[in-house]
Amino acid sequence: MELSALLDQLFPEGHRVAVDDALVSGEATLGGQTVAVLGTTNHSFIGIREAVALSGKFLDLVEKRPGIPVIMLVDNNGQRMALDEELLVLPEYIAHLLRAQQLARASGSRLVAVVYGNSIAGGFIAFGMLADRVVSVPGAETSVMKLEAIARVTKMPLEKLQDLAKQVSVFAPGCDHFFRMGGLHEIWTDNFSARLQATLASDDTHDTRAALGLERGGRKAARAVIDDVLGA
Repeated sequence: MELSALLDQLFPEGHRVAVDDALVSGEATLGGQTVAVLGTTNHSFIGIREAVALSGKFLDLVEKRPGIPVIMLVDNNGQRMALDEELLVLPEYIAHLLRAQQLARASGSRLVAVVYGNSIAGGFIAFGMLADRVVSVPGAETSVMKLEAIARVTKMPLEKLQDLAKQVSVFAPGCDHFFRMGGLHEIWTDNFSARLQATLASDDTHDTRAALGLERGGRKAARAVIDDVLGA
């Protein structure tokens, strides 16, 4: 889905959002209240620059607007795979971005991620997956790793992985499979603004993804393993 169309459907009361290269930031009106909007666009990659910029936005909100809801618009092709990024320890910058998101949550902000484009591997982990609620809209695509990449890493034939993907959602790209695993709380096809308002009005902030994965048949062992660890 195009960013402009998504913004109009999420925030029919108005939005004041700017795009700087691949980064999205601003605010919008939703149900009469102001919400912060942060995101990525144009199938961007999450590298050091993006991680630092997004972290700064979250920290500014914590300092100046603690408790404001944050709507995270997700469209990225994963973490940036480049030698200079790795030498500068990109995972540490991603960890910093995740800590900034957690700090915003601890300050009272609800974090809702709306996947409207790609959401792949480390880029999705860095921005989107840590939200209180993760939803998708038409045009979204989720993938832990593309099957072609898994084939290169594991040396398994692509055809075998494609067959496995039909049986095991963890292997399979696509929002339907990620929904079955509990990674997506909901898949929205209409009434985006009303659905977003209802999500923010919900007082349930518990992480239910393992339970959802068990209920939907996409992750049959995760909930039991978590319970065993907590009960040990």
